[in-house]
Amino acid sequence: MKFPALASSAATCALVLTGCAAAMDDNNLMKNVPVGSGTSHLEIYPFIECVKAKWAPQAGRLRQYTPDADGQVLAVRSASGSGDDVLLYAQPSPAARNTGYTIYGDIAAARYVSAAHACD
Repeated sequence: MKFPALASSAATCALVLTGCAAAMDDNNLMKNVPVGSGTSHLEIYPFIECVKAKWAPQAGRLRQYTPDADGQVLAVRSASGSGDDVLLYAQPSPAARNTGYTIYGDIAAARYVSAAHACD
């Protein structure tokens, strides 16, 4: 290959664009009114793992990532793979003494809300 740096740059651009598309999905979902929220006695990472275990049997694909320095997002990918159907945004909460969270999605997200509350 004559231009290995060009191939590397193209791969990097593809990853960045994929990340931008995912962030746009999340931003659109988070513009909706939350369908649920709560606090958990668990620290943020054990809480996310608990919710992931509860959501996995009813979700197609789950995606977890760090949107900022403190938070964690757990998202349920849509069946078509074109975006996220449900999104849980968790942050450390000094007032709750551990984790506060908000869940975004449509009315079908109610089953995910109740599953997340099992980790409160």
